[in-house]
Amino acid sequence: MFIGNKTKHKIIGICTSSVQSDYVREIVSSISRNGINKGYKILLFNTFSDLYHNTAYMCGEASIFDLINYDILDVLIIMPEAIKRDNISREIKERASEHGVPVICVDRLVENCCSVIFNYTDVFEKIVRHVVEYHDCKRVNFIAGVKGNSFSEERVDVYKKVLAENGIKFEPERLGYGDFWDVPARRVLQGFMDSELEFPEAIICANDSMAIAVCSMLKEMDIKVPEDVIVTGFDGIDLEKYNSPRLTTAAADIEVLGEKVIETVDGMMNGTPLPEKIEIDYTMRISQSCGCEKIDPRQVGDKIMELYRRMNESDGHELHMFSYLAKTVECHTVEEMAKVMSNSGDYYNWVCTNSDFLSNTKQRDRFNESYTKQMRVFMQAYDGKYKTGEIFDTKDLLPDMEKVLDRHDCIMFSPLHFQDEVIGYAANSFNPVYFLFQNTRRFINNTNQIMESFKNRQRLEKANAELARIHMLDPMTGIYNRRGFYKNIRKLMTKAEKQGIGIAVFSIDMDNLKGINDRYGHNEGDKAIKALSVILTRCTAGGGICSRFGGDEFVVVISDINDAERFYEKIIHGISEYNRRSKSVYNVVISCGYKTGEPKTLKELDELLKESDKETATFQEEYARSTAIVLNNRQAILHIYRSKDGTVLRSYLELVVKDFVRRFVKKAADSHSVTDKDIEYITDFYSYAIVGNTMHWIENGFTSNRDNFIKRISASFEYTIQDMLKASESN
Repeated sequence: MFIGNKTKHKIIGICTSSVQSDYVREIVSSISRNGINKGYKILLFNTFSDLYHNTAYMCGEASIFDLINYDILDVLIIMPEAIKRDNISREIKERASEHGVPVICVDRLVENCCSVIFNYTDVFEKIVRHVVEYHDCKRVNFIAGVKGNSFSEERVDVYKKVLAENGIKFEPERLGYGDFWDVPARRVLQGFMDSELEFPEAIICANDSMAIAVCSMLKEMDIKVPEDVIVTGFDGIDLEKYNSPRLTTAAADIEVLGEKVIETVDGMMNGTPLPEKIEIDYTMRISQSCGCEKIDPRQVGDKIMELYRRMNESDGHELHMFSYLAKTVECHTVEEMAKVMSNSGDYYNWVCTNSDFLSNTKQRDRFNESYTKQMRVFMQAYDGKYKTGEIFDTKDLLPDMEKVLDRHDCIMFSPLHFQDEVIGYAANSFNPVYFLFQNTRRFINNTNQIMESFKNRQRLEKANAELARIHMLDPMTGIYNRRGFYKNIRKLMTKAEKQGIGIAVFSIDMDNLKGINDRYGHNEGDKAIKALSVILTRCTAGGGICSRFGGDEFVVVISDINDAERFYEKIIHGISEYNRRSKSVYNVVISCGYKTGEPKTLKELDELLKESDKETATFQEEYARSTAIVLNNRQAILHIYRSKDGTVLRSYLELVVKDFVRRFVKKAADSHSVTDKDIEYITDFYSYAIVGNTMHWIENGFTSNRDNFIKRISASFEYTIQDMLKASESN
């Protein structure tokens, strides 16, 4: 990191777009080469698309200029003509001025800064005059650049001026705007062809890219250049040398531009103020497309072979990028992605993402509108190795930036985004002599798609995992449901088997849930269920599985037979503490039974679960079971009752009823502070009441339905037991 925004290096920042184009690449390379020779480090902030159109995608591209740390720059060079959007260039310049950073604008005259301009107006006029006056063309069409662009409109004015001076009437149909690009230029040419005007003698183009496209399209239509129509370009781009015929065009000495810019920067560093303007001359190159030079077949052959070699190299890299895309589809982790990236990009490169890149929420504490205050290294490739995960301050641009600059002279920063949503940025060390920016462009474009796809895939996987988790959880309590229980119990069984300790299965029913719902409402019933689930979850925090099978039924498994009794006491204590602290008018009461064993299959587990469930019979079930001989044998019982005045029958009922009632009273009393004397008193009270009601039922000849009678007896106990226990506590 930089110490207090200071650095031992002299740093030149360059802001541009479309560095992969011949024209911009040559300027950047020339400035960089000459800067390196003078001991400067170059930080290039580039988008691979010009920013003329104000679309969401272009906003995402322009985000790279938000990354600039002006405090570490000694000078900033801006290329407005490459960027295209004047407001973006103006904002960059204003930010630099606010930080006291001198600004040099290349290829545009800009107020309040040093402007490097090309004297292309005069040379463009020479080209137009060469066509009109030397070749005596009267029907001259012109394909301008972007409509409204000052650079383009200046050339339109020159075109109209030369026509007027030569007595040629300007015809609007002979003017079209090709946006400095081949595809729009083809559309303009088609418009010329469809026009009712006589076919032109010459087509002047505002740059070489459009001129090359025009030559290609004319050839497709079997129209010869220059025999049938003259074509001229402007700029002298590298690709022009592969065109046949070679273009009559104009070009600046870019190497001279780089020398003058760095001389000016060096002078400024030594105390010389920046000049307002630096002029670079353009030179007209008369060639084959106007007919002044003949086409040499040998040169054409050489250029075709050179172009073939470049196309093969390009195709090879494109296949490499297809492989890059294919491999990343199989990546599910950042580590896997980083490994693939490191083998697909340049030898020294970085992919840095916002710290909230994989988060569902946007981080508020940000470096600026585009980038978070800190960045994360998604991938760093170096010396045949890679790493990922490092966090660093965004203002440093890269981790250990001082060491990076010690080793590398030039670093290019490019935006990573999906439409206007900024992901982060990529950085590449580059050599201005031979670096293939076009290859880097492919890598960046593919990485943009890959990162967005990876982010969406990560979010989808998280969402699916969450859905799967929710699918296994009880929605009310958040503990496992029956499905989740069986999904996760195998791990616990396997662990217990390996340790030879077996498992304990607890079947737990909440007593009187229906009574709570009926007397206090379902909200209170839900509250009681949630409270019990929290208690059981706390008890299993040290290891175990807690689940709700449905309604008032819970199942808990722990992996130690020897801990079963202690665990049971732990549950009872937890419930007792909850009831003591709770302000509810009712207590949480459970029936709990458990069995231990060493099941090896789910079938064996289910058998153990059934055995434990038998231990948790409800009061209703226990009453029915304990008095079954009476309740299910009406004729025999009536005979016994009548022959002995009911004495024998009453004695029997008192014996069996008092036994099971005591168990349920004691179980309910676990959550209360009552004495053994209280328990016996309550047991006697309910036993006598139940026996008396049973005898009355028998005396009346079993007139009530058996099941209804059992429910009524059970309900009287379940509805009132807690009240009686609370009353005993207060006494």
